[in-house]
Amino acid sequence: MSWTPPIHVLLSPITADDGTQIDQLQLKPLFYAAQKEALARAGDDEDDQFFELARLATGLSVKELEQLKRPDYVSIALYVQEMSTRPTSHFLEISQADPDQVQLLQPISVAGRSVTSLTLEMPVLRATKAMKKLKTAKERAEFITAHCTGLMIPDLDLLSVPDWTQLQVRIDDFLNKPAAFFRSATSK
Repeated sequence: MSWTPPIHVLLSPITADDGTQIDQLQLKPLFYAAQKEALARAGDDEDDQFFELARLATGLSVKELEQLKRPDYVSIALYVQEMSTRPTSHFLEISQADPDQVQLLQPISVAGRSVTSLTLEMPVLRATKAMKKLKTAKERAEFITAHCTGLMIPDLDLLSVPDWTQLQVRIDDFLNKPAAFFRSATSK
């Protein structure tokens, strides 16, 4: 199943850096690595964070983005918020029949092959012990996600943010739910 980001038709066209008129924007998916970099650039200010993510989602320069009328910017900010907080299943409008088989919103290229879905494995205790020794929450999340997906940590950067979010929901189950939760989920 393929997903294409929406096109946003501007209420008020803007002028591109090359002098042409922009009257619509093909929005782009947010990717995990680019989002991390953008948020680091923006610092702690929420408005600055949304602005940096809007640059990623639109591909516009700072000068171009600053021309947007507020309603257009609000629409883009809502898209950014959805991309930043919603799992893949929201965008693909599917229910995950098997929550351990995750359909990716955007395929990734790993070791020269295109990957369109990931199969999650429950972490072994040894891995969770190693995870807890890592310093930051980001390092812990990346370590355990790589362990549960079979991906290398650098491969995680290729994931779209909704794919990352979808994985975190299930990995949180693995880390915090008792065995009975999984028995009842699979007996349905």
